[in-house]
Amino acid sequence: MKRTKFIYAILGALFLLPNFAKAQEEIIITKKHHPYHGELLIINNDLPHDSTFVIIFEENAPERFNAPKTPSFAFMSKSQKYMMGIGGYVKGTMSMDFNGAINNAAYFTTSAIPVNPQPGNDKLVQFNANQSTLFYNLVSLSDKKTKFGAYINMNFSGTGYTPEIQDAYITYGDFLIGRTTSLFTDAAAIPPTIDSEGPNGLTYKTNDVLNFRSHWGRGNRFSAGIGLEMPSTDFTVSNEQRVTNQYIPDIPSYLQYAWGNNNDSHIRLSSLIRNVNYRNVTQDKDNIISTYACQLSGLVTVKQKLVFYYQCVYGNGLTPYIQDVSGLKLDFVPRIDNNRKDKDEAGKLEQVTSMAYYAGLQYNFTPRAFMSCTFSQVAVELPDYYKDTDMYKEAYYLATNFFWYAKPNVQFGAEYLYGKRVDQNDDNGHANRIQLMLQYNF
Repeated sequence: MKRTKFIYAILGALFLLPNFAKAQEEIIITKKHHPYHGELLIINNDLPHDSTFVIIFEENAPERFNAPKTPSFAFMSKSQKYMMGIGGYVKGTMSMDFNGAINNAAYFTTSAIPVNPQPGNDKLVQFNANQSTLFYNLVSLSDKKTKFGAYINMNFSGTGYTPEIQDAYITYGDFLIGRTTSLFTDAAAIPPTIDSEGPNGLTYKTNDVLNFRSHWGRGNRFSAGIGLEMPSTDFTVSNEQRVTNQYIPDIPSYLQYAWGNNNDSHIRLSSLIRNVNYRNVTQDKDNIISTYACQLSGLVTVKQKLVFYYQCVYGNGLTPYIQDVSGLKLDFVPRIDNNRKDKDEAGKLEQVTSMAYYAGLQYNFTPRAFMSCTFSQVAVELPDYYKDTDMYKEAYYLATNFFWYAKPNVQFGAEYLYGKRVDQNDDNGHANRIQLMLQYNF
């Protein structure tokens, strides 16, 4: 009987949720007592503001723009040492591609732009809701440095709208273990877009990680981090090489300085060290390629009205971490040398140098309305003997958008996107997209 009453209480809370969901910065908590399960706390906006819980939830959540952080309601443990928030959003988009089309409603991936497309396929209408999200955010209410937290975030981007985990991790003090955005990604410096892909030059990879971060100095203005992350294989082989299991973790790290109101501006220098192994069939031995990449990123906020986002990255072994070229097997490529004289070079792979950047500007008209514009480019440098192929050479990305919170939990958006892909033989393709968004946060 008690279990039935509890189920009714949960269903009732979900039914009343639209009336309780308010702006994240205005959330507070009302207590409801239950004789068996302790206290059920529903977050709403009817009582005086208390931002303590909001801050705790936000600190335990991913920093990127489209990751939900603060729930609309939460449950507190009987001991009042832990709180679990449940929330998410429903995001629906309608888009029209013209003068070139990408057959993916959620991701405007410039590397997927058709080069020399078939006549009649340069226009496309698409509707989509698979970026709708559910999340669970568990935090401890301790003020100690060893406080505990857990976070799970999923959308419905799998085949047939099946759920797909985006984040699933545990935090303990300055440590994080689980699946989330790579430490090499400066998530707070990602500009806002309706397009779930974002700038094509963004260094973004969801990975299994073990990370350590530390803050120090006055107002925690200095911070640093280092991690061990799951290695991956994203390179091309011929009959002289073979892909093998990876056993050396990737090592990202960063050093950051922040300033401004609540540290709302920062500059970050990041590095990425990788050691990728493969089988050299010609020489019948294992080879290891060591690579290094560096990145400068950050954002600058001017009087809460203007925000400038930026990122520039350069290095080798970098393509698995760059959104546009991840999965294109451009990390390394086989050597093509018909007049080979050095037997020590037989069967080896060559490194590919990559460069990517973006710059974005956001202007806040009011606390509920803003617009932004972002430009980005990716370029890969292949050996000369690939110059006349249809392999990827470079791509460009432009996004201009407007966001408006019609209600604290209802958001509208409009966006124009342009993309261009260029192959090694200089053939190219273009795509344009206009899309509208309606999002309800709960």
